[in-house]
Amino acid sequence: MNKLLITDITCMGRGFCVIGLEQVGPAFRSIRPLPARGNAWRRFPYNRGDILHFLLSSLPTAAPHVEDRASTGALAKAGQLPEGDLVGFLRKAETAENISGLLQCTVRENVRGSGIYAEPNLASRSICGCGVQNIRFQVFPDAIRATLLLPSGETLRDLPVVDRDWTGFIRQILRKISGANRLQRANRFLNNLMMERMLNSPNQFARIGLTRLHNEKHWLMLDSLFPAPRVTWLDQLP
Repeated sequence: MNKLLITDITCMGRGFCVIGLEQVGPAFRSIRPLPARGNAWRRFPYNRGDILHFLLSSLPTAAPHVEDRASTGALAKAGQLPEGDLVGFLRKAETAENISGLLQCTVRENVRGSGIYAEPNLASRSICGCGVQNIRFQVFPDAIRATLLLPSGETLRDLPVVDRDWTGFIRQILRKISGANRLQRANRFLNNLMMERMLNSPNQFARIGLTRLHNEKHWLMLDSLFPAPRVTWLDQLP
């Protein structure tokens, strides 16, 4: 039986992709428990920071999704950690300060549209954490994207936001805003709020993930963003 600290819950079609940390001696590594069928959990009634017991396969998987492990589902909840402790453990797992270090390979910007990708068979992992110097959201009618400034001074542009907490929070913002220029007002609120919240939080951190192969490429995503949004922030909506 394996004990995982849940760190990432991302929206994946109609389901969720889940990642947790497993302690290995003094270090930590990311593990992606997979459901019995497919790669996405139809339901996942837990939160980041929860500590769960899983029965996981020990069979190795191919790069870049070396974190994948078949499982039978969460067997029991063993506890919960506050966000500060969770981020502290993430900083002891896979981290990088520059773009090439994230997935341990060269990545490229999409010259025919938005997004950043890695070519097949180049990345040696599919999840990594990094510090965040700044962030800017872009909310579209059918998507949410973000641009991150890394500690190295490099910029990750047009990342799809798949963080369950943040996508849910942004949907709440959109439900509360009505009238003309709805998207522009949501973007302005998010970016003004984020500038203040991110720069003042000791839990400034992001996790960058890699999709399964799509159109012959693995695309980078913003899997998790800390600090997590608070419902009380909605009170600041104009």
